[in-house]
Amino acid sequence: MTAAGSGPDVDDLVGPRVLAGIQMINISRLSTHPVPITSRGLITVAGQGPSDSNGAGKSSFIAGLSLLHADDQWRLQSGAQAAAELLFTAELAGQESLHANADRGYIVGVFVPPGSHSVAELEADTLTVWLRINRQAPHVELRWAPRLHVAYGDTENERAAGADRLWTELPRSNGRTDIRANRLARTLYGGAVRCVSFLSTSVRASLTANLLAQPLNELTPERIFDAVGALTGLNREIDDEQQARQQEHQHAVDARQAQQEYGQWSDRMAVVEDAIRSREQARTLLAEARDGWTSRCARHLVDGVAQDADLAADLDRLATRREELEQQIETAAGDLARLTDDTTFEASYRKRVAEHEDAMAAAEDLRTQQSHNVGQLEQLTARIRTLRATAAAADGRTLAEADAEMRDATDAIRDAERHKGVTQQAVIDAREALAAAERGEDVADTQVRALRAAGITGVPLVDAITLTDEQRAVWEARLLPYRHAVVVADVGTAVKALADVPGSLLVEADPRGVTAEGLPAAADPALTVHRFLGVLRDRAGDAAHHLDTTAGVHGTAGSGEAMTGRAGRIHAAREALHRASLADEAADDGIRSAKGDRDRAGEHVRAARAAVEAGTLDAQVAELRALNARIAEALESLARQLARTKAGYEAALGERNARDQRIAASRTQRDNLRRELEYQHASWRLKTEERAALDLPGRHDAWQGTVASAERHLLTLDEREQKRTTAEWDDLCAYRADQARRACFPADTPEEQIPEELQVVDERRRDRRSGAYLRLIPQVLRIVGAYLDELAEIDQQTLDQIRTERATRTQTLHSAETHLREAQLASAALRATLATAIKAKLRQVAAEFDNLDQAYGGYGAGLDFPEPEPPADPQKPWQWTITPRWRRGEGKPLSSYRLRGNTAQMDDKAVKLVCAAALAGSHDRPLLLVLDELGRNLGSAHRRDAVALFENIGRDRAISVVGALQDDMERYAIGSSSLYIKLRRTSDAFPYNQAPVVVGSEAESARIALLADWMTSYRPPPRKYIRS
Repeated sequence: MTAAGSGPDVDDLVGPRVLAGIQMINISRLSTHPVPITSRGLITVAGQGPSDSNGAGKSSFIAGLSLLHADDQWRLQSGAQAAAELLFTAELAGQESLHANADRGYIVGVFVPPGSHSVAELEADTLTVWLRINRQAPHVELRWAPRLHVAYGDTENERAAGADRLWTELPRSNGRTDIRANRLARTLYGGAVRCVSFLSTSVRASLTANLLAQPLNELTPERIFDAVGALTGLNREIDDEQQARQQEHQHAVDARQAQQEYGQWSDRMAVVEDAIRSREQARTLLAEARDGWTSRCARHLVDGVAQDADLAADLDRLATRREELEQQIETAAGDLARLTDDTTFEASYRKRVAEHEDAMAAAEDLRTQQSHNVGQLEQLTARIRTLRATAAAADGRTLAEADAEMRDATDAIRDAERHKGVTQQAVIDAREALAAAERGEDVADTQVRALRAAGITGVPLVDAITLTDEQRAVWEARLLPYRHAVVVADVGTAVKALADVPGSLLVEADPRGVTAEGLPAAADPALTVHRFLGVLRDRAGDAAHHLDTTAGVHGTAGSGEAMTGRAGRIHAAREALHRASLADEAADDGIRSAKGDRDRAGEHVRAARAAVEAGTLDAQVAELRALNARIAEALESLARQLARTKAGYEAALGERNARDQRIAASRTQRDNLRRELEYQHASWRLKTEERAALDLPGRHDAWQGTVASAERHLLTLDEREQKRTTAEWDDLCAYRADQARRACFPADTPEEQIPEELQVVDERRRDRRSGAYLRLIPQVLRIVGAYLDELAEIDQQTLDQIRTERATRTQTLHSAETHLREAQLASAALRATLATAIKAKLRQVAAEFDNLDQAYGGYGAGLDFPEPEPPADPQKPWQWTITPRWRRGEGKPLSSYRLRGNTAQMDDKAVKLVCAAALAGSHDRPLLLVLDELGRNLGSAHRRDAVALFENIGRDRAISVVGALQDDMERYAIGSSSLYIKLRRTSDAFPYNQAPVVVGSEAESARIALLADWMTSYRPPPRKYIRS
């Protein structure tokens, strides 16, 4: 057996081993139970869903089998992205409220020697292959173990929960990473094809023809070859031939393009020189922009240093005052503590409380007023917070600015409505023009109406004649001078009727008996102008534009719409109405956009008004606080007055009043000092934040020098530049930077030619009101400067290259022609080689087809496969054909499959042809043939025979045929299969299937039981722990 090594160079890991069991975890809704598999014969997969066989996961099960055997139809070289569709998806299962989608799942295959019949023989050379399927790339990863290594547990959850841990225990298959889909087939099976499939389900639809999905005689020889090619790998040979023809075609295209490019070279060089001159201008503008930015940085630094000095002085003053307030608060708190801690006075006071109540009543009224004021302050403070939150929507706008924005939005709506009126009138005019064309009043309408009023029948000349497409090129030019003429029978009367209509042109209708030969047909046989047309033809020259040889008149036609016939004019009027309607719809969009701007402006006005109201309420808060201070002073004054008036009435009451006054004064002084300290703290924080916002380090970095050097630089400027403020410098630098940027990259420059970094900076500077608009000016100048510096030498080199380009292009043209000749020779040689290989493979298929037919009830069969000519179109494949032929009786000649025959015979030959193609592509290794919806197109009389034929061929020729069954096929398959698997899920309430039913044939039942017991009883050996 092949050694189960590891590493990036492993090849043909499975070798001649056969699949003995498969386990799928988080794959569709399949159960996680290990399923034993037979090594040859027919394996039928049935299903039992909630209502019928659908929904049990048959297609997902056989698709997983084909992926495990590296079926080429999974597009493994492209990453096998479709494999992610096998994962459990909660929405598809109707379980999204209870379960999440599976991000990864596993397909586990157990491979054993083909002749093993005991546990010892199985374990002697077991290989367990794990495929991890991920919803995100990489979609397929491979690991393996040279032993039995499957998910175990008594329940579905236990087996699914342990899968990730078992995967982690396996060594990585590719050093630090894992082998992925593009190397799956080579690693597991080497160069041998181990699986071919016909899957026609939504899990993984295939464009390849299925020889068993419809009667064989309904397939074309081309589709039969496509199916056989997929089974034998010949489709890759066809792809190689098509690729060679595409290369030949590409060389021919290159040769034509070389000639065309040679002629266009001079025009492109003129464009290149213009671009070089534009970059020279941009370098001049860039130098001016850099000088302006240098001066701006100097002014910004000098102003910032001055502001920083002022803020530092304010912070020192605030810090000194804060220390003084802290000392005063500590003194006031000590005085208050001494006054309130007098127990002797309190004992005496309790005896004389009644004498003090009257004086306290007056003081209580003042305190009530003070409490009422405090309540008002809390309400006003809450209202101010609400207004400030609303005012944030103004984004810094004042009320005047918001009102101006509202006025602008209103003006924009009026402009949009006026534009709507214009487009609406255009639609009305277009409709009227269309109505006139449909009524036939758009050509010579005035003349026709005048004639009709006089009782004369008149028809526009262009409506009286019918031109064919061949006649238009000649006759439209001849009729051009008369396109407004009117045909009448009585010219004399008509001339009098049109006396008041100057500029009218009349054509006299033919009298009776005038015939037409080679002239345009008349729209009305009763009103013809053959005589008029004959004269025009006689006067015309040989050329279509020569209208009158005698008068020397020439004219041209060729308009898109036909001159004659009303239908063309109606079509043109409808096109004009369509364009007017589109413009009218665009005007409606403009009105809706303007109204949206007006709504946003209204929000800004409301926010600005909230800011004004908040300022008004701030003043009311200050007024109430001042009133409370006056009330406190009044209380103090009242206490002193009561002490003076009652000094002689009751000494104790006077002492009480004096003591209370001192306590109140000490408490008020302490509270006032605390409030002032809080105010000083807030002022200090604001000044600190303002100083930090100056960003002096950033200004120094921008200037890249000292303050003194910045001041000296400003002194070198002229008087006007020295007086320029930082804001003015900002505007000037922004203008110059944008000017240099536009000069380097004009507005019509393609986006891909603009440096990506500059595109990012432009996006960040798009809003001129943002800080990034000015902050990123140095980046703009740097990027543009670097771009220009990088191209300076290139521009000079380009000018030098222009002088040598012509010789190079001539050489290129000769080279393209040489490559074309070489590609033509190589393509022809490859086609001859591939034709030989294809014929050899098809002869092998034909031999297997003949052997199978004679071995299983037929008289012999063969294939016709003539070599086709390659198509001229390089996008079309080299299409071969296969015509199956067989003998209808002993000694009879081979006859085509197209001949009418019974349905059973067609199904029998289709099965044998599929097996023959599979055998021809499988070499000497076991083969898995996967069929979806086995016997779907077979009648009930032939299904039993088809199933038995698959079983016999598979058993005799070492092929495992896996087929999914519909409900009505089960009774034919159970008794004729080596292995019968039934997937079960009895209710949609279950997210996953129940345990599958697995039944082996009489010859395989013992082995199936052995494999099932062996895999389900697996438990990993206990880990050995080493005590440190």
